[in-house]
Amino acid sequence: MSKNTMHLVQTKGLIRTDKNYKNLLQELKSIIAKGQLRAYKAVDNIKVQTYWQIGERIVREELKYKNRADYGKYLIDNLTVDLGIKRQRLYEFIQFYRAYPIVRALHGQLSWYHYLCLIKITDDKERSFYQNQAILNSWSYRKLQGQIKNNLYENTSQKEIEEIFKAKLPPVNKYIGYYRRNRQYEHEKDTIGLIICREAGKEEIV
Repeated sequence: MSKNTMHLVQTKGLIRTDKNYKNLLQELKSIIAKGQLRAYKAVDNIKVQTYWQIGERIVREELKYKNRADYGKYLIDNLTVDLGIKRQRLYEFIQFYRAYPIVRALHGQLSWYHYLCLIKITDDKERSFYQNQAILNSWSYRKLQGQIKNNLYENTSQKEIEEIFKAKLPPVNKYIGYYRRNRQYEHEKDTIGLIICREAGKEEIV
């Protein structure tokens, strides 16, 4: 091994054990992890909005031909083939829209998997209870799934349920403000998901 090669190996070893380098490495890993999380969140918010729009458009089309009993079935049959989307998924989009006919009712903290759990609940009050709990407690969709499976709603007193409904949820624009302050880089523009959420909200962004 030449002297230059040995010197290079020693330098690499010294850099790796240097405190400043370790701090830099940790910081870069944190930036990468946050970036991956931001990308996931942004994509998921767009998915939620897109799936809602698909459901709304299909329902609107069905209503135009509501006098034709089998039209909805044939419509889904054709869309499944032409869009390459599974029949079950299209019905989930329709169910999603019917459970949340007002786009402003969608919350930026909830992912598509959260909504998949929620739309299976037929009772509006029960669904709202779990939705509020998921937002207030920052539940993952697996946590939400578990609480539904364990019948949290049925095991909660009416008084507690009413208190949960009275609790003020963090508005969508508060969520956007938090994202901008803590997750978004200075040079970074708003994602499509954030723009949609902002336009749907009423409160001022802080």
